[in-house]
Amino acid sequence: MTLANTLPWLLFALPAGVLADRIDRLRLIKMMTGARALVLAVLAGGVLADRLSLAGLYAGALLLGTAEVFADTTRMSVVPMVVPRGRMESAFAKLTATETLANDFIGPPLGGLLAATGLAAALGAGGVGYAAALLVLAIMTGHYRGGRRPGSAPGAVSLRADISAGIRYVWRERVLRTLLLVAGAASACWAAWMAVIVVHAVTPGPLGLSRSEYGLLIGALGVGGVLGASAAPALTRRLGRQVVLATSMACFALLLAAPAISSSPWLIAVTTLLGGAGSGAWNVTYSSLRALVVPDEIMGRYSGVSRLASWGSMPLGALVAGLTAELISVRAVFWGGAALCVLVLAVTMRTVTSAEFRQVEARASASPEPEPAQP
Repeated sequence: MTLANTLPWLLFALPAGVLADRIDRLRLIKMMTGARALVLAVLAGGVLADRLSLAGLYAGALLLGTAEVFADTTRMSVVPMVVPRGRMESAFAKLTATETLANDFIGPPLGGLLAATGLAAALGAGGVGYAAALLVLAIMTGHYRGGRRPGSAPGAVSLRADISAGIRYVWRERVLRTLLLVAGAASACWAAWMAVIVVHAVTPGPLGLSRSEYGLLIGALGVGGVLGASAAPALTRRLGRQVVLATSMACFALLLAAPAISSSPWLIAVTTLLGGAGSGAWNVTYSSLRALVVPDEIMGRYSGVSRLASWGSMPLGALVAGLTAELISVRAVFWGGAALCVLVLAVTMRTVTSAEFRQVEARASASPEPEPAQP
């Protein structure tokens, strides 16, 4: 199920970015939201009719994951089109905090309660949620087509050429490219930690936590994510993006290092909170920086490459963690992840203290306000 739901990030992130630059972005989000509502309605109907097979469930997960790729990649491209430049950090902070609350605090317990009454209720409620989101999207008016080069018709350039153009742009922008690779490595470490922390934490693991205590530990990630995302704009104004990005990556290193060197539940809880905060702050700071720097005509393709690096590396990180834990030990996963995070932190610090980063910041400060959507 997890593979079916996440595999589309590896398969379709780049084509999704191209499509976001070719057609009206709001229309694409609406289409994918409606598709998710329809898939969940079909799955719920299959449960009620007692005709839903395991293969059908896998197919539903694959379709939902595919729609998520296109919707989320496009959503990141719409934000710079509707948010004034001076409020970019605030907008991404609210989006990240809301997403963290929904994913970590509202969705899982609500899903558990609904599943207790019946699988059809859980699936159907998800479909109703997407249908409600579609109604909210209907409030947004105007056209949100990505700005293309003059004379470049949507069908004039092949899909491969558009993907290549997006990759070349990312490769030329050395600072954004480095931060993108850093985020991908950190996502792999994050997935590795998530894959094995339950074995390390829950009895008979070294931490000796009960299942409910483990739930609180994972909840600390969500709390930290909300706090980090909410504080990121103020921290950026007071300390600068360099400090926020470097500190966020240091929190990732602590998240991985703590269980490698200690079996103290309290220390692990604190570093888990810090790791969540680092994730929230990084997402807001990095997303707002790229939104201010990347031209609108290539924003969709850049978002596709970005999502491929961050989300595509997560199943790979989890796979390596599982193999390492099986062949060596669980602590070896944490040691390896901590070492990689320290290396990534060194690269981050070198990047954010460079003259090139200051030039990118200057471009961000001088970027024009987005043009309002045309009715």
